[in-house]
Amino acid sequence: MNETKGPQGASILVVDDDPIVRSLMQATLRTDGFTVFEAADGVEGCRLYEEHLPDLMLVDLVMPHMDGYELCRVLRARPESAYVPIVVATSLDDVPSIARAYDAGATDFIPKPVNWLVLNHRVRYILRASRAFEELRRNQERLIAAKEAAEAANRAKSEFLANMSHELRTPLNAIIGFSGMMSDRMFGPLDDKYAEYAGIIGDSGRHLLAIISDILDLSKADADRMMLAEERVEIEDVVELGSKIVEDMARRAQIKFVSEIEEKLPPLIGDPAKLTQILVNLLSNAVKFTPPGGQVRLRVGRRAHRGITFQVEDTGVGMSPDQIPIALAPFGQISNSLTRRHDGVGLGLPLTKRLVELHGGTMELDSEPGKGTTASVHLPEARVCRDRHGLVL
Repeated sequence: MNETKGPQGASILVVDDDPIVRSLMQATLRTDGFTVFEAADGVEGCRLYEEHLPDLMLVDLVMPHMDGYELCRVLRARPESAYVPIVVATSLDDVPSIARAYDAGATDFIPKPVNWLVLNHRVRYILRASRAFEELRRNQERLIAAKEAAEAANRAKSEFLANMSHELRTPLNAIIGFSGMMSDRMFGPLDDKYAEYAGIIGDSGRHLLAIISDILDLSKADADRMMLAEERVEIEDVVELGSKIVEDMARRAQIKFVSEIEEKLPPLIGDPAKLTQILVNLLSNAVKFTPPGGQVRLRVGRRAHRGITFQVEDTGVGMSPDQIPIALAPFGQISNSLTRRHDGVGLGLPLTKRLVELHGGTMELDSEPGKGTTASVHLPEARVCRDRHGLVL
């Protein structure tokens, strides 16, 4: 084994059984300041790689003891040499050998006979490409590590929220229950003012319990623990129930509520409670952010081979394009004079989006400040019930 060193910093291991080729490569590479190591076969090449960890290898394919193909395979199987550039030397028109070398793990090839004038330029180019690839690989590893850390933190957050929600539900149920008994004067007369206070306590407790339930549902969805209780669902039933829940809310807010549902819609396979929750969340959110005298319109229909679409339009305050991602993010709050008049912690739309995605669907928001918002939920065609012949029911 011979070694020559230069000021360039990069080191090259030449593996060739021909001493004349090794000598010529060494002399050519030395002129450019490379550090050069020499090995006469693949076995010695493996040993010298472990000893010196060169930046690049120039490898002959046909050698005794261990040829260039086997050397490539051995080095690629080791973590420390999995990405080292390996340039094989072979005849330019020997296409099968070139293909076989690439399959074994070669990075590139130089044709024989070697053009000594361009060898250094080729080596410098491959080294630059290798360094760029190494930097990309390190960045990818850092991104993967950051992603895994973020996912672990998110799982811990979801676990904490789920545990906290469970712990808070028990005392809240007691507060709601006892305040209801007091406001109903179940065990005897009670001063009217105290009964009013008990009613306020109960309403506040129910409001807080609803928020906690949303947090629990969202944490389950984040942790992939939310399950669907799937069954055959009649869309008309979901629309009727959801509309009834929201109609009184719209009436009290002095908002006109209109429902349009296409006739003879096929049933779906889904979770009826969660589908109802999706619809109620969208409708109540529309009512919440529509001023008195406005309108909320629900449209439900089916496009051929495109599944079922629920569309909720309102004439409310609307949002700018940059505010839509905030509205869809957990705990996102868009501040304006109308939203500040309503309670909420920004879980309705994010939770609705997760519930839609659990059904394999998508949710879109189209909005413009001062002109209202349209929320569209698309449930996939695969959810539509069919008979055994594949025909829509």
